[in-house]
Amino acid sequence: MKEEIGKPNGLVPPALLRVMDQFYGIEHQGEPEMLYSFCAEGKSSPKRKKPLRILYATFLRYPNVGGLASYITSIKTGFERIGHQADVISPLQMPPTFFQEDIPRAADEIRAFLVGRYGAANEKFVKNLSYLHVFQRFLKEIDLEQYDLFHAQDLFAVFLLGYFNQTYQRPLFFTPHGHFTKSRMKFHKIQKGSIEEAYFSEIERQGIRASDKIITISDSFHEPLLEYGAKETQLTTVHTGIHIQDAPEPKRAEKLVIACVSRLTERKGHDVLLDALAHIRHHLSGVDIWIIGDGNMRGFLEEKKRKLGLSNVFFLGKRRDVPALLAESSIFVLPTLNDNFPIAIIEAMFSGQAIVATDCGGIPEMIRHEATGLICQPGNSRELADALVMLITDQSLRERLGKEARSYAGRHLRQELMVSKIESIYQSFF
Repeated sequence: MKEEIGKPNGLVPPALLRVMDQFYGIEHQGEPEMLYSFCAEGKSSPKRKKPLRILYATFLRYPNVGGLASYITSIKTGFERIGHQADVISPLQMPPTFFQEDIPRAADEIRAFLVGRYGAANEKFVKNLSYLHVFQRFLKEIDLEQYDLFHAQDLFAVFLLGYFNQTYQRPLFFTPHGHFTKSRMKFHKIQKGSIEEAYFSEIERQGIRASDKIITISDSFHEPLLEYGAKETQLTTVHTGIHIQDAPEPKRAEKLVIACVSRLTERKGHDVLLDALAHIRHHLSGVDIWIIGDGNMRGFLEEKKRKLGLSNVFFLGKRRDVPALLAESSIFVLPTLNDNFPIAIIEAMFSGQAIVATDCGGIPEMIRHEATGLICQPGNSRELADALVMLITDQSLRERLGKEARSYAGRHLRQELMVSKIESIYQSFF
C-alpha cells in the first residue's frame, strides 16, 4: 500500500521529485529531467523594432505593497507608455475556488504522496507544491501563445515558465528580487544541508538554466546566481527606475524629520535604528522620526520604543502618501540587514533626502559614501548613530548629499532609462 500511495502522480515536478528521492535515499526511476533555454543568443543590433506582447509573471502576491510590486508596476507601465502590450499574471488573479477548494485538495493529495513515499510530509513542501500545481493549472488556461516573450519576476515563476517553454519556446527572461534560499538560510528559516535547502536550491537552478537572459536589478546578484549555475553571458544588470513625476518637490516640515520607509520585518533592522536613536537622544530635541510601514515586528518595536523612552519616534503604519511624507522630511534612513536594490531609497533620492543606508546588496551601487549619502555596516547601531548625528548637526552636509542624491537619481534611476535598456535586451531576440 505504501508503494502505491508513493507512486508519482504528476503533482510533484520531476526535477523536485528527483532531488527529494536523492536526499531520502529512494531509487529514482527514469532520466533526470532538466529545463533548458531554447532561444538563440540575443543579437547586438536587431534589424527592426516591433511592438511586443509581454507577459510578466510572478508567483508572489501582486498587486500589493512592496518593492516587487512597485518594480512590476513601473516596468509594465513604462513599456505600455512606449507602445508595447504588457500583462501581469499572479496567483491573486485565480478564482476564489482555486484557494478555497483546489489548493486544499492538492495539499491533501501531496501530503499523502510524501508520506507514502518518504514516511513523512514536510509542510513547507506541501504548501509550496500545492500552490505551484494549482497556479500551473491556472497558467495552462491562459493563451500563452499570444505573447512574444515571458519575463518571470521570481524563482517560482521562472521555474513554471521553464516547463511551459519546453512547448512555447519563447525568449524567457528572469529578474530575481531576492536570494530566496540563501536569505532564508541567513535568518535560520532553512538549515544548511537540509532537504529544504536541496529542494529550493533545485528550483533556483532549474529556473536559471531555463532562462535566456537574467536581468538583475543590481550587480550584487551576480555572484549568488553564478554559484547556482548561471553563465556570465546570461547576466546583465539594469538598475530599477521609477517615474519621476511621482516625487513632489521637497516641502520640509518645520521640525527636522527623519523618515524610514520599509516593512517592519526582522531583516529591515528597525531595532538597530531604535538602539542608534537611544545612543543620541541628546541630539534629538526638535527632531521627529517617522517609521512608515507595517509588519510582524510592529508590536515588538513599539514596545522597545516605549522602554527606550523615544517619545519622538512615531509609527505611521502603511501609507499611500509616501512621496508627500518624504517631501516633508530631510533625512532618510534604511537600517536594513539584508536587502537588494530598495525602491524606497530611490524614492528618497528623488525627494532630495540626505540618506543613511547600509552596505547591503546593491545599495552601494546607488548610495556612494559621502557622495550621494552615508553608508554604515549592517547591524552596527553606533555607526548608524554617528551618521545620523552628522546629518542632524550639519545642515550644509544634509543639503549637499540631498542635492547629489537627487541629481544621481535623475541621471540613472528613471523609469524611461530602465525601460529603454530592457527594451534593447528584449528586441535583440527578434
